[in-house]
Amino acid sequence: MRKATRQITLSIFLAVGTVFSQPDSRFRPFDWVVYKGGNEVTTITEGYTYAYLGTQSGGIKRLNLFGSYFEEPLTVAQGIKSNNINAVHFDKITGLLWVATTNHVQFSNSREGNWFPIDLQSIGLSRFDTVRRIGSSKRFVWLEARSSYIKIDNSSGFLIGIFPNPDEMGIEWSSGKFRDETELNKILMNFSFFDGWVYNGNQLIDGYGRVTGISSGFLGKHGNVYLASNDGTIFLGTKTMQAFSPIYTGLRNNDVNTILGDDDYLWVGSQDFINSKGISKFDTKTLTSEFYSFEEVINMYPTPIYSFFYHKNNLYAGGDGLILYFNSKENFWRTLGPDRGIPSADIINLYGNDTHLWIGSSQGLDRLSISTLRTDDAGIKNIFSNVSVNEIDSVDNCIWFGTSSGLVIYSSIDSKLMKMEDIGRKNFSQPLFNVTSICENDNAIYVLCDIGIVKFDIIEREWDIVLNSAVYRNANAMSMGINKKFIFLGLKDGLMKINKRSGLVREYFFPFLKNVNDIYINGKQIWLGTSNGLVKFLWKRDL
Repeated sequence: MRKATRQITLSIFLAVGTVFSQPDSRFRPFDWVVYKGGNEVTTITEGYTYAYLGTQSGGIKRLNLFGSYFEEPLTVAQGIKSNNINAVHFDKITGLLWVATTNHVQFSNSREGNWFPIDLQSIGLSRFDTVRRIGSSKRFVWLEARSSYIKIDNSSGFLIGIFPNPDEMGIEWSSGKFRDETELNKILMNFSFFDGWVYNGNQLIDGYGRVTGISSGFLGKHGNVYLASNDGTIFLGTKTMQAFSPIYTGLRNNDVNTILGDDDYLWVGSQDFINSKGISKFDTKTLTSEFYSFEEVINMYPTPIYSFFYHKNNLYAGGDGLILYFNSKENFWRTLGPDRGIPSADIINLYGNDTHLWIGSSQGLDRLSISTLRTDDAGIKNIFSNVSVNEIDSVDNCIWFGTSSGLVIYSSIDSKLMKMEDIGRKNFSQPLFNVTSICENDNAIYVLCDIGIVKFDIIEREWDIVLNSAVYRNANAMSMGINKKFIFLGLKDGLMKINKRSGLVREYFFPFLKNVNDIYINGKQIWLGTSNGLVKFLWKRDL
């Protein structure tokens, strides 16, 4: 009878909690996924299938125990209150996953979504308290706070009592921040480290001589040993092999300013180069990344990344007054700066061909010779002086320039500049300013500007307004992506999807999106470069 009552109680609480636990009831737990660097690991626990590693800013990383690879993380996109995880614990008795963040403890029976939140003040803690560790016994869950232990029911979350010390034995604790645990210290002294890492008895030293501390460690049930350093590196070892190997959680970038699709990969660049520390080549199938660190790669100067262009095994990344050039075939980097004629401005957009690379910056337009990697004036540079060139694209032997002062079209054949009226009839009177995106799809060119979205029909040679900016509240639209049926707009506070035929608008204004800086559509997946990280959206489930 007691067990049945507890099951009913749990079901009621989970049903009520679900209303508050998911971003939107239309979506499954992993229809939205946020990938970002997590900084240091603060807490570790082991479940049936995964080891769960709570991070300082990247949510919970899930390491598959049978393949030693990471799967989709648990973040605010799955309903967790914050990506800053203080404690995580898997209760093997109930199968519930418990998570502690600022002001809340949450639990989930699916361990993916359906999170039920418990306010810390409702169980006797103050808003200044932090849950440092979570543990469980056969019937209860224990929360270790600043100066007390909170005992709660392991299936409903009901408060049982507050104690200076636990009143029962046999509590299994997940890890918190490293505190020189005796058993873990013995393992550190006896284990070896691979990939150039060394333990000096107090700290970890990587292959480049950089020193970092230990943030957390955990002893698993099947001989697995988990260790994490303050710089975010995660190590997995076994008592049989007595050795630690570093494993990587996928994307290390904290924010994403620009993305470039290349087959099954995404090139990822960040504006915050201090925390993100480099450029990632992210594998969208395995969720792993090849990371090119500013600190570790020769001839790679640290810079914010504003734009990418990839052509014939060569990657060009636009930064602050420079371009990072990568030859993927020969695997080497070069920094192209003022000595090559690169303007001392933000390189906002890049577009090229076999002979030249067009450079759009916050101060104008330049062109780089591919053969010499030096600027080569096309004769039109002065026309764009002190004008922000936001977008560059090629259509029918013409180069289209989207600028702060409007749209300019350059004929490669005739070497002349044209206005939009020169190539087709304009069916509206308003001028275009602040052109930020140009997309070609289904015999039409879509231009995002201050008045909204305008379309040029290539066959009919006519210009029309497709969407007025009032539809998105005259907000600053930052990016655009188009497929056969829909237009996707990236805004400062979310994403908008517009049906091209019916004009039906769907809004996705979730806190985890923030600034949507770039959009890449790949079949049923949409990848968003946001100020909160790289976001994947399975958009076809919400038609």
